[in-house]
Amino acid sequence: MAVAVILIVAKIFEELIAHYGYPPILGDILAGIILGPSVLDYLSPRIVEELDLLKWLGIVSLLFLAGMETKFSQFIHGIRENLLVALGGIIFSYLLGYFTGLMFGLSQPASLFLGATLTATSVGLTVKTLTDLGAIGTRFFNTIVGAAVLDDVGGLIVLGLTVAMVATGLSRIYDLILTVLIAITFYIVILFALHYGSSTLWKTMKYLGRLEDTPIVYLLALTLVVAWASVKFNLSLVVGAYAAGLAFSEISGAEEVVRRFSLIPNIFASLFFVLSTAIVDIKPYLVHTEYLGFIAAVLVAAFLGKIIGCGLFARLSRFNWYNSFFIGFGMLPRAEVALVITSLGITYNAFGEFNDAVVASVIIMIYVSSIVTPIILRNMWGRVRGSV
Repeated sequence: MAVAVILIVAKIFEELIAHYGYPPILGDILAGIILGPSVLDYLSPRIVEELDLLKWLGIVSLLFLAGMETKFSQFIHGIRENLLVALGGIIFSYLLGYFTGLMFGLSQPASLFLGATLTATSVGLTVKTLTDLGAIGTRFFNTIVGAAVLDDVGGLIVLGLTVAMVATGLSRIYDLILTVLIAITFYIVILFALHYGSSTLWKTMKYLGRLEDTPIVYLLALTLVVAWASVKFNLSLVVGAYAAGLAFSEISGAEEVVRRFSLIPNIFASLFFVLSTAIVDIKPYLVHTEYLGFIAAVLVAAFLGKIIGCGLFARLSRFNWYNSFFIGFGMLPRAEVALVITSLGITYNAFGEFNDAVVASVIIMIYVSSIVTPIILRNMWGRVRGSV
């Protein structure tokens, strides 16, 4: 029943939002706010927890599809600019978050965690927005998604360094370096191994199945395995899902695979965005005026870190200024990774008396960046599209 309600409400709001010319993803976010504790409180923590698997199935399938649409050769060709954009966003976001914390009287450990919280882009929302705009396959799509995926590896490094500095004073720096190297090696090996074996694997999948849908089911199962393995190697499962799609992006009949596979994220991706929005009640944090200055400062740091950092480094990749800032805005969304890092900061007692203020700022940042990004990208896309 909960799944039925989510899908119906999400699609109603998607249709309503799309009618006024805005990305349908905003309808999912609005549905999450209304169905969650902020308004109706229909989606209880128990329901959200029980639907967790379906939620992640939606985002895994969406990122697999994004990889299929990107094309392996395009990704490799643009790896330099993707790295630059990711690096710019990480550096600027971390530093702005760190100095914002110090400016408001947070301790150094708390400021370090606040900086780490701002580094990770939520690629799922941007992928859905760009897909709705018809930007799939463009250089902008490839750069934003590629940078966001590399952002995950950079976020791993930043988080590891932060934990090491707060918990052990960098005494475990060698363990961190080893963890990062293993994660990067896994990603490179799985991407190239799957790519060079993709044609054989796809032919085998088709050969083993007489039923029309069997190869698609096998492909989904393989994607889930790669996503699971990514987590085991300290990467996000969306990184593995994107790598799987990227690896199979140039198989024979890829267009038909995309057409048939797209039904999965078209249904289940809505669950991800609704449930991700519905996990926290934002009302208590809006009525405490003592938090507003700090929340506003964190929002400014979160926005400027990606817009300026990613935008400047995109300019180094020979995008013009307007297109560079379009990429910067595309890297704005933050989501579950920001909450995870905040939770780790609380675990290490880094925030102390600022616990509530930091939690409030992160939650508001997630909501605002999720709502604002699709609107900005949609309004900028008309001019950007003319330069494709």
